Amino acid sequence: MAGKRKTNPAGSTNNLRGDVLRVLGVLKVATVEQIQQISAPHMSYRHTDKDKPSQRKQARTASHLGALSDLRKHGLVENGGKTSGGDTLRNLTPMGLKAASYELGRPVGEMGGPARGAGRSGASHPIAVNDTLLALLRPKPDLTELDSEPTDVLAAAQDAVDAPAGLGTIASYATEVPLPATGTWSNLGKGGARADIVLTTLGVIDVGAC
Repeated sequence: MAGKRKTNPAGSTNNLRGDVLRVLGVLKVATVEQIQQISAPHMSYRHTDKDKPSQRKQARTASHLGALSDLRKHGLVENGGKTSGGDTLRNLTPMGLKAASYELGRPVGEMGGPARGAGRSGASHPIAVNDTLLALLRPKPDLTELDSEPTDVLAAAQDAVDAPAGLGTIASYATEVPLPATGTWSNLGKGGARADIVLTTLGVIDVGAC
């Protein structure tokens, strides 16, 4: 345990760090709350006893915040500015992008760029894309992680579980994917475009923009 703590001072687990790498590998830039909502949706139904929304948010995201801190120590993640609401944005470094490719099972050449500097002006468009992807995913909370929560909280979580299923998993998606009118997939030519979101399901690729 001492060695693990020394390597990862915030005490994050492999699973938590993997969560962060997978989400940022797809979204490229995101807030810790967006990472938590996608990878650990049950946390959105915890800490409802805290008085202020900011306190509830801080408690819900603490585990992934620790994972981000440890990944930053290892040079895989960096802070990338703030949203208009003041939330810190995170993005992968080039080394982090390679680590994310391993977590997602994708060739590095298909990962795109690390989006460094994308958050300097608030990243309003990437954040909107993230929210759209989250709405498509509709992550389901794990009810076994909420046994001790109040009845009304459990009812809300059950409603989310009973709602229509979302589309795919985070690994089914890619963002900012080049659509070459000229050039190639890896070397976009003049006149090409980029799809905000691409969903791959059963070998079929669906392209969408927002």
